[in-house]
Amino acid sequence: MRMRYFASLLFGICLSTSAFASSDVFLISRGLDDEFLGSHKVQQLPRTGYKELRLCNRSYWVRPYSVAWTKWEEQLGHEVRLEANQGYGWVVLCNKPTTKLRLTDVGIYATLEKTMEQGDPDREFTNRFQAIRRTFIMRNGLTPEEAEALIAKNYERTSSRLSQFLNQRDGE
Repeated sequence: MRMRYFASLLFGICLSTSAFASSDVFLISRGLDDEFLGSHKVQQLPRTGYKELRLCNRSYWVRPYSVAWTKWEEQLGHEVRLEANQGYGWVVLCNKPTTKLRLTDVGIYATLEKTMEQGDPDREFTNRFQAIRRTFIMRNGLTPEEAEALIAKNYERTSSRLSQFLNQRDGE
C-alpha cells in the first residue's frame, strides 16, 4: 500500500513539472487592479531572431522588440511580470524580469522612443478590414496578386497608436 501511494505521488510530481515545462510563458504588462494591458510571448527553446536572456534565474529566448516593449511599459508606470499559463490560470514566475536589462543587451542601439516609434519590425501590418476587403475583391474575379496590388494602391499606412501618442505628447 505504501509503495502504491509513493508511486502515485511521484507520478503526480512528474506530471506537474512536465506540465509547467510545456506551459506558455509571456511577458505581461498589467495596470491598476492587475488589469491586463498587453503581452509578448517568450520562448523556452532557441528560435531564429530571438536572443537568449536570463529572466527569473532561467534561460528564455526573447525578441529584441519585446525587451524594448517592457521598458516602454515600465516607463508608463505599468507592472511587467513573467507569467505562465498552465491551462488553469496565470502563474506569476517573477516581477520586473527585465529591469536589469539594457536595450544594447539585445542589439538595439537606438533610443527607446525611436525604437517604439518605428514599431515591431517582425510584426506584419495587416488589419482585419484589409483581409475582409481582399476576400470581396477576390470574389469579383481578381487573382490574389491583383487584389494585393489594388489594396496596396489604395492603402495609406497610418502611424501606430504609440507614434500618435508620442507626437501628441511632444506637441506636434
